[in-house]
Amino acid sequence: MAKLLLFYGLLIGYLLTDVLFLTQMEIPFYNEIVNPAIWVVMCGIAFWLGKNDSQRITEKNDKFQSLLIVLIIYIICYFALGLVFGFQKTPYSKDLLSILSNLWIFGGIIVFQEFMRNAMIRADKKSFLNFSLITVIFILLNINFNSFLDSFDTFKDGFIYISSIIIPLVVTQAILTYLSYIGGMKFPIVYRLVLIIPELLIPIIPDLDWFATAIIGVILPVATFVYLNYVHIRKTERLSKRASKKFSPVIYIPVFAFIVLAAGFVMGLFKYQPIAVLSGSMSPTFNRGDAVVVRKLDAGEKKRLERGDIIQFQSGARYVIHRIEEVSNDEYGNIEYITKGDHNNTTDSKPVSADEVIGKASFVIPFIGYPSVWLSGAI
Repeated sequence: MAKLLLFYGLLIGYLLTDVLFLTQMEIPFYNEIVNPAIWVVMCGIAFWLGKNDSQRITEKNDKFQSLLIVLIIYIICYFALGLVFGFQKTPYSKDLLSILSNLWIFGGIIVFQEFMRNAMIRADKKSFLNFSLITVIFILLNINFNSFLDSFDTFKDGFIYISSIIIPLVVTQAILTYLSYIGGMKFPIVYRLVLIIPELLIPIIPDLDWFATAIIGVILPVATFVYLNYVHIRKTERLSKRASKKFSPVIYIPVFAFIVLAAGFVMGLFKYQPIAVLSGSMSPTFNRGDAVVVRKLDAGEKKRLERGDIIQFQSGARYVIHRIEEVSNDEYGNIEYITKGDHNNTTDSKPVSADEVIGKASFVIPFIGYPSVWLSGAI
């Protein structure tokens, strides 16, 4: 117990010193030399204190192969998303010296952190409280406190930060603690390196928005846990076929498939996309808080719209869903649409060009858009 408390003391002391003093002092070569040196010292102390601790791991190779399968599938799916969202350049230089430097800065800290995590797990291998505290400590260690407060300047910024950074971080640190428990320090090291190495080595990565980042950041660790937990239990415990089916990842496939399809539907990856109604300008056709399912139109379909069609279009920075009152042509002969909300007394001030049209309303789902209405009101 005293040994474990010393581990906690080392990490909490490092965390407070790093946040309150070291990162504020702008020390030269802090990331390259000073910070890694501090971790080396802490890992040396942990190695000396825990040299007699053992960690019995059964069927390690099978579990490691299962982890690699999950990570390979993730990498394939991750870059496939680039075909939908597009790609962006990574922020890191790709010359050899920069790559080696970044691998040391990021990869080195990953190795040191996972060594410490595993030393703490070996010190108390059966305490759920210990595993929970380890996870909390490493969540705090991996939050960028320099930009933390700036991320809450507005409610919107805070919501996006919590959704795309904090929640995935919490779930990821929980699975890293679990991986260290069932496989030793190698498992979480490989997991973390696979997540970060593409940015360091490959010049382009998918340009995901915050919502896609949040979904992936939660689904990956949860899917990893479900599959690895099944492999771990099947390899370490003697279960009947009926009992083993309770842990089979196959039963979760419909759940994950539904989550992925629902997320893709909301993000607009398919032909149809739900749009929350934020105003009452189209009442009584549909009301504030309803969701209109919009069918995206190609260039030819946008020019064949008729009077009475309800369309979604972009007006400046806003997206509007109104009815076409009249089809006309501008001075150059291009088609344009005069639109009006059913509840409004006058038509919209500006005609809508075909290029500004996004899609055509297909049907309405009452009430399910209220979460977006409440969030928009709070923002």
